[in-house]
Amino acid sequence: MRRVLLAAVLLFLVSATAQAQDEYPRLEVFGGYAYFNSDQFMERESLNVPAFIVSAAGNVTKNFGVVAEVNGNYGDITDFSAPNMGLPTREFATNTYTFLFGPRLTARRTGKNFFGHVLIGAAKTTIDGRGSETDFAMAVGGGLDINASKEIAVRLFQVDYLPIFESGETAHNYRISFGIVFRFGTKP
Repeated sequence: MRRVLLAAVLLFLVSATAQAQDEYPRLEVFGGYAYFNSDQFMERESLNVPAFIVSAAGNVTKNFGVVAEVNGNYGDITDFSAPNMGLPTREFATNTYTFLFGPRLTARRTGKNFFGHVLIGAAKTTIDGRGSETDFAMAVGGGLDINASKEIAVRLFQVDYLPIFESGETAHNYRISFGIVFRFGTKP
């Protein structure tokens, strides 16, 4: 029995030492540009607009983390239903902000990191002159980071399917983004 216990303790110590040698950042902060394709507006008009994206990922292990993300996009939509009512076609400024949170899995390889995530939260959409509403939203996607140094990486791409569930309907949105990742708390 003592041999089994001693073997278990040795195995634990060896595995703990091996885990300590796996370097990964405790916190990753990403900021970048996004291109947002949305079908959530009047008459299902597709909207293609620039956006910003900021996220922070706290890594619990080398391959598992928790992400909080904010995304904002701005554009103009055309009210195509107005001429049907005898009114001139009008344009409205619009913006949508998403606030999402969830798990991320990362495959860390030498020089690059592949990741995937499922995030849930809310989307707040405002249309000038028509008010705003907040709806349930989620993002399912992933991307690729290329290491520039121990503290900085370049996010080559992040692609997300971003449905927004509004008033019994689902707006099918897509987003692609890229930018810089700053890493903090990496053990030597």
